[in-house]
Amino acid sequence: MTDRKHHLDWLRVLAFALLILFHTGLLYVTWAYNLKSPRLVPWLEWPMSALGAWRMVMIFVISGVASRFLLGKLGAGGFAWNRLLRLQPVILFGMFVVIPPQTWIELVDKGVTQQGYLDFWLGSYLRADQSLVAPLGKTVPTWDHLWFLVYLFAYAMVLSALFGAVGREQWARFEARLPLAGFLLVPPIMLAAGHVVIDRWAPQTWSFVNDWGAHLIWIAAFSAGVLAAGRGDFWRLVEARRRGLALAAVALLAVNLACRAWAMSQPPHGAGSLAYWVSDGLYGWATVLAVFGYGARYLNRPSAVLSYLNEAVLPIYVLHQPILLISAYLLFPVRLPLPLEGALLVLITAGPALAIYHLAIRPIGPMRFLFGVKPKPAALPRKRTRMAAEDVA
Repeated sequence: MTDRKHHLDWLRVLAFALLILFHTGLLYVTWAYNLKSPRLVPWLEWPMSALGAWRMVMIFVISGVASRFLLGKLGAGGFAWNRLLRLQPVILFGMFVVIPPQTWIELVDKGVTQQGYLDFWLGSYLRADQSLVAPLGKTVPTWDHLWFLVYLFAYAMVLSALFGAVGREQWARFEARLPLAGFLLVPPIMLAAGHVVIDRWAPQTWSFVNDWGAHLIWIAAFSAGVLAAGRGDFWRLVEARRRGLALAAVALLAVNLACRAWAMSQPPHGAGSLAYWVSDGLYGWATVLAVFGYGARYLNRPSAVLSYLNEAVLPIYVLHQPILLISAYLLFPVRLPLPLEGALLVLITAGPALAIYHLAIRPIGPMRFLFGVKPKPAALPRKRTRMAAEDVA
């Protein structure tokens, strides 16, 4: 397991770029989010629904692939220690330093508090005063949009324990014996099942403990990446069948959107809703496979730009939402034309987040540690041809 899959690095960067677009869109739709524009655009829910079916699934699959390569390189104990050092600092720093401004601006926007920021942060947030946020169904401190890192860390620790208990050789034999069809059929069934559980019995909470439907989805995606990482036949198949997979994804998208329209014409949790969520899982997985296939064909090459963005993506992910929410709060009263407003919010979010990474995180060792970036080596090796999975959260 030594060949670096550069296309997965590119796709990871793409997926987190789409996250900025997706979160900007959440400002304008009826779905729950920290802040809402006074001018909603409900039709945006259709393309956002199509994007949401596969974007985070792909990120968890890529994280699973990266975890498997790193596990093979470091062993169970080394992998667990690496994940602890790379993920826990950014989670904690994010919860106690990065996220409080967005929580404060949300409370100010909703008229819950008139406190200045420092009074809120020191007097309410860090003291875990729930009186302000409890009516909104929230708690403080919160990991908010960093839920992905919390879930990923937990899955990585379970993977480390399983790998240590089974042993390297037994694990490798198990991976090699898995039927290729399983990678095509089992994940979409798990995704569909997770969506149905969320819709019928366990609404998504992002709280980890009470998020069983979501765990079905994310564990399925993460596990698929872990088990497929070293399966050359899987990666060759998705590349060779990329056109067929893309056609299947388009057809399933049409079915999914039709089922969504059907579900909207019925009471909640009806037959249309069931059909929608089942088709969502099938469409989402077909799209992930198609994207992997085209990525392997056209993006599987290194570049200096990719190396830079691959390192920048985690800090930008951590920083983007506070910047977006504060910018939106300040920009909404100006009432610019909506397309211009949305485009400005994307640029205002991505640009400063990248600038903060470049100027204040990338060159400073302690900041790299706090934002989950590997220590900067004294001199970069010339040879970068192997799958350096530790570059990927």
